[in-house]
Amino acid sequence: MSKIKFPKYPSPLWTFFTASFCLPSLIRTSILFEQTEFHPRILKTFSLGLGYDLMNAALIALVVGLLPLTNRLFKIISILLFFGLAVFSFVNYQYLLQFGSHLPFHTLEYLQSPQHFSSTVIAALLHPSFMLIVLFPITGFVFIAYHFQTYAQSWKRKLLIRISSLITLFVIGGSAGSYSNSYVGKNIDDPLTTAALNYFFWTQDREKKVAIRKPTEALELIQTDLLGKITTDPIYSEYPLVRKHDAKGCSVNATELAKLLCSDPFKKLNVILLLMESFRAAEIGVYGSKIDLTPRFDEWSKKGILFKNFYANGFQTRHGEISTYCSVMPNYGAAVLKRYAKNQFRCLPAVLQENGYSTIWIHAGDASFDGQATFFQENGFEKIIDKFDFPSDTEELGWGYSDGALFQKLLTTLPSLKNPFFASALTITNHHPFEVPTEYELGLGNQDLHNYYNSIHYMDSKLGEFLSLAEKEPWFENTLIIITADTSSFQPPQSEPKDFGEFVSLRSRIPLLILGGSIKQNAEINEFASQIDLAPTIMDLLGLSWTSPWVGKSLIGKQDLSIAYTNRPGSYWAVMSKEGNVFSENDNKFHVDDLIDLKLENKLKSLGSSWLRVTSWLLQEDLYWPKLDNNN
Repeated sequence: MSKIKFPKYPSPLWTFFTASFCLPSLIRTSILFEQTEFHPRILKTFSLGLGYDLMNAALIALVVGLLPLTNRLFKIISILLFFGLAVFSFVNYQYLLQFGSHLPFHTLEYLQSPQHFSSTVIAALLHPSFMLIVLFPITGFVFIAYHFQTYAQSWKRKLLIRISSLITLFVIGGSAGSYSNSYVGKNIDDPLTTAALNYFFWTQDREKKVAIRKPTEALELIQTDLLGKITTDPIYSEYPLVRKHDAKGCSVNATELAKLLCSDPFKKLNVILLLMESFRAAEIGVYGSKIDLTPRFDEWSKKGILFKNFYANGFQTRHGEISTYCSVMPNYGAAVLKRYAKNQFRCLPAVLQENGYSTIWIHAGDASFDGQATFFQENGFEKIIDKFDFPSDTEELGWGYSDGALFQKLLTTLPSLKNPFFASALTITNHHPFEVPTEYELGLGNQDLHNYYNSIHYMDSKLGEFLSLAEKEPWFENTLIIITADTSSFQPPQSEPKDFGEFVSLRSRIPLLILGGSIKQNAEINEFASQIDLAPTIMDLLGLSWTSPWVGKSLIGKQDLSIAYTNRPGSYWAVMSKEGNVFSENDNKFHVDDLIDLKLENKLKSLGSSWLRVTSWLLQEDLYWPKLDNNN
């Protein structure tokens, strides 16, 4: 049999460039078809992304083309590089579909413990996109690289071709990148220019491991806005945000919320705080959703206090946890709970423990993931219960055991706790890959968004079952149940937002519902608030004074200005109030509500930028809060 002769191909360099361009473009096209609605602006964004793809492919090919390699070595190097590009592109694609942004630098830390998200990895490998983005392109590129041959040429002609190819690549990459960058720079106020279709990027978003000087001006501004008295104790000389707070909200009884929630001040209420995984307001009926995913939550909202304008301070679970438990703005670099496990932030469970409360945290996944167990034990949770404390035959869904199993574990654990107690639980089923029992599948489709809807429906059902059973327990009459979300992190492709405010709200607004036997009347609260306000509010409701570096405000007391703060790294920060809103993108270009007056606008701008600077200073690895004794 004669050997098959393949046509000769003039340049392996251009083969590599073409493949490097086609791969991300293929991914970009698949993202385009994920859109629920099409609009000319989306197509414009898609074309900008192609410009970035050309730029990136040219840059990679330029690096390869500058290497003085033999033809055989060139093939080997280019195959290895293309393999790496394919794997990175696939991982980035999966991350983008889940979180709405490209891979940030800190994601590398998760590679140290892949077992914690094995279900997501398995689901991703079984996804058809793995064949499309990784296996088929790599197989095809290897085939081409090893079967196509170059013409025999003199070294002079080879050098000439190499130089001309490099110049051409430089012109192509530079022109494409310049066009896209120019357009994005001029139209940064358009949310779609910073949306998921735009470009691949790799951000170094962790703070530098150097001492950050105190942002004096920012600290002064925040200090004047915080409630409480700055302590003069020498131990706090390096901690100017530490203040002494008196629980005055219920004694003053000046706000609508105080009248609804305040009870016998001598009655020590139990507190249950539920953090519902990725439970954003956009899919909840009482927040305006028409999909009917949350009938049980909607039903229970008529029995408690519902906050209509409550926001997450960050975009991942760890951000929501440190905001909620510690009333501290999260950072957006490496895992905050792992990096600052030993820092004494004076978190809510620690302060409650010092006031005679038993404290417990329950999770149906691995508590060691992201440093949660270590951080929580250092900051006030006496007992940690995770998946290793569940029976081995417990129903497993996705990243851990089911929400149904979690709520059952919570119900059986609470009677054994010493009163008063503070118990908190983090659900897990509503996390990618969104696995639910068959009977909870709604039949809407098989895309991630539809699976997300299924898991919300499942989570809502199990939450409703828990509340119905809890209502019958003897401790219910003396317990506040607070239901909120860790974050609004699931970011599927969205239809076009009508303005930047809606864009932020969709990605940051979460529910807050307060239930319990002491609440005799339901109500909706329209004041603006965020996760950092929960800890001081709980302390105020319990009538307990405290000393802490918390930056949130109690919602019980009367406030001159109710505000909510949110931040999505790589995109924007926002300060919102009923009087008006201010949004700022990374280039410090502001988007301001038309109804806001100039004085308030300047205040919100100053607060937003100050919070970011203070957070960078506050969350340094070498800054440790002093350990207090029980008398403080």
